[in-house]
Amino acid sequence: MGRSGAAAARLLAGEGYTVVGFDSSETSTGSEHMNRTVFGDFKDSDLSSLSVLVLSPGVPISASISSRASELGIPVIGEVELALRHTASDVLAVTGSNGKTTTVEWLSHVIRSSSPAAEAIAAGNMGYALSDAVLDNPDCPVFVVEFSSYQLETTSSLKASSAIILNLTPDHLARHGTMKNYSTAKAKVFMNQDSGDSAILNFDDPLLVEHRNTSGGSQKYFSLKEEVPSGTWMDHSGMLWYKDKNGKVAVIHSSDLALAGRHNVANALAVICMAVSYGIPADRLVSGLKDFPGVPHRIEPLGTVRGLTWFNDSKSTNVDSLRVALESFNGKVILLAGGREKNSDYSVLNDLIREKVKSIVLFGSGAASLATQWKNTTEMSIVDGLEDAVKNAMLMAASGDLVLLSPGCASFDQYADFEQRGDHFKKLVQALK
Repeated sequence: MGRSGAAAARLLAGEGYTVVGFDSSETSTGSEHMNRTVFGDFKDSDLSSLSVLVLSPGVPISASISSRASELGIPVIGEVELALRHTASDVLAVTGSNGKTTTVEWLSHVIRSSSPAAEAIAAGNMGYALSDAVLDNPDCPVFVVEFSSYQLETTSSLKASSAIILNLTPDHLARHGTMKNYSTAKAKVFMNQDSGDSAILNFDDPLLVEHRNTSGGSQKYFSLKEEVPSGTWMDHSGMLWYKDKNGKVAVIHSSDLALAGRHNVANALAVICMAVSYGIPADRLVSGLKDFPGVPHRIEPLGTVRGLTWFNDSKSTNVDSLRVALESFNGKVILLAGGREKNSDYSVLNDLIREKVKSIVLFGSGAASLATQWKNTTEMSIVDGLEDAVKNAMLMAASGDLVLLSPGCASFDQYADFEQRGDHFKKLVQALK
């Protein structure tokens, strides 16, 4: 009954379907586009009249409702698959463990900036359900879509003009079981491509080697370390290049990019590779690469308050995203971290914490586990929630310090999602003024 469910119901109702909503939560609310709703446990009689069952991304295909629907001969698809079946627009598809939303938003911004007549809509896992986007923008020529591994599991008709896997790090293993399964789900982003499409991989990521040349699309790469056979890379001077069969061209220097940090150089390389592969000349990308405003909750600067510089990185929900955040700063950091931890090895960050972090304030259900893994790294305190974390940060910090909310954990122990967590943090910082 969340964003994806409501969007799917809206699309189906518009197509003349009688829509039945299902939610395992007894406290959920239905959508205005649903004719009736079933809360809690379902019965076979609730399913027997269905012509299709549409899953939101949070519902695995192994869930009892989808398994039973399949046994009854009812087709089971995902919300994104539903949307794809109702649009003829081009799709540029982005997936990976980290950086997806920034890349999707930046790419759509660059396309719109490339020409007064250009149009591109960012949608998918970044919060704007593709079913809503398709309904709201029927004449849009291209959707730039963020795909999660969950969404790709229930998608079959995707044929992206350009598709990319940004990176792979251990994430969502509670659902996928193994990195192999997770990687296989991500690689579905290349499904149905042919030689007229582009399949793009991170050349620097060893976990993506197995997917090289496995797509029917034309293979391209991006790299922060070396020149690639085809695609984009950064040279030793910081210049970003694009190369294909027609030769190579310098696009922009990394110092001129709108967003700082090595991870954002990688995102920019991905944007350039996808945009040029889609047919936009490299010289028309520069203005959009320079003036992109960024995305909320991704190392978002909140300004200086009470002599401290504050950053909201609530989207940091795993070990690798926390690593990226810490590597983005040179000065000593007051780190606010915690939430629902993901049974990952957070101790791999210990050396980086000793180098970058002055003190840590831990909060949420995973605080004790993080404290154990980060023992003997730096000064540390544990509090219940974010409000107390901000208060403790004020006590630990000295003028000129930097306070970074980069939880490295999911938000669901205390918040509905990372946006709600980040918005709460911004209100707490604003209240200090």
